[in-house]
Amino acid sequence: MNPDFSYEKKKIEFSSGYIFKGKHYRCSIIKYASLYKNCTKGTENVEIYHFSPRERSVGSILILHGLGTVNIPFLFWMGSHLASAGLQASVMILPGNYTRTASGSTSGKDFFSPDLRRLTAFWEQAVVDTMTTIDLLQQENIWWDNNCLFGYCLGGMVSTIVSAIDKRINDLILMTVGGNIAKIIWQSPVLKSIRLSLRSGSGEEGYLNDEKRLNARFKEDSLAVKKMKSASELLESDLHPLFKIDPLAYARFNDSEKVTMIEALFDKALPVQTRKQLWEAFGRPKRYIVPIGHVSWFPFEYALGKYILKKLGIKEARKKMRLLESTKPTE
Repeated sequence: MNPDFSYEKKKIEFSSGYIFKGKHYRCSIIKYASLYKNCTKGTENVEIYHFSPRERSVGSILILHGLGTVNIPFLFWMGSHLASAGLQASVMILPGNYTRTASGSTSGKDFFSPDLRRLTAFWEQAVVDTMTTIDLLQQENIWWDNNCLFGYCLGGMVSTIVSAIDKRINDLILMTVGGNIAKIIWQSPVLKSIRLSLRSGSGEEGYLNDEKRLNARFKEDSLAVKKMKSASELLESDLHPLFKIDPLAYARFNDSEKVTMIEALFDKALPVQTRKQLWEAFGRPKRYIVPIGHVSWFPFEYALGKYILKKLGIKEARKKMRLLESTKPTE
């Protein structure tokens, strides 16, 4: 069972409508049918909240959120303020989360399902939907060469895979991201319910329910991937299917000069070893370790927004200050 990130490239038909307007930006919701081949009911339509500056654009950013729902409103804040400062800012809703939760499931659950086939399908679709969203933005002339893919937690893991496959990404910024899904499944306190399912006998396919055996296989595969020259070679190999959707496997196929990692010192959601392993796999790129927790960074979005603007070359003080302005809708 090999992950499949392929899709048919074609002109994307979409619907779009403004949902609110601010002093310096407008927000529209864009929807189109996912080009992923095996959508689960409830995930068929991709949703993008697109924040567009009223003034001339100077760059583009695609933002991928974390697991579940709570973090998404904070990233809408980020999108509105970055647009006010001159970026075409898009927040894409990942399949299986928020308004795209699978029928009969809960937001975020399926990315770490005890069913290996279901788990793989959601990671596949997340990667495909991200690449087709870039296709759409490019099609509509709102994906600039001066661009950035920003991913928080789960979104950062997906971003790492996308950036290894899709070379249209100029900068990659990852916020509280780790690798080694096997270790995350068995050690993250957030995934306790999944471990209960595995211990009860679910997830035998791919020996997900055997922690020692799974970790040993991941260690073996980590050594094997170091000899590979491309993500395509990785996908065609006989490595464990779970490893083939792990950012740890794809990190080495990214240009470390384009990567920035922001790590939360008091992150309890991701084991510290998983964060260190990913940083090492990237080739030790620029990293900032901030004295915050996995979610306690939300109130410090201004500092993150300011860094993103600097990274994309927006240095005007006036635009930076707009990160502090109200973005309430206007008539």
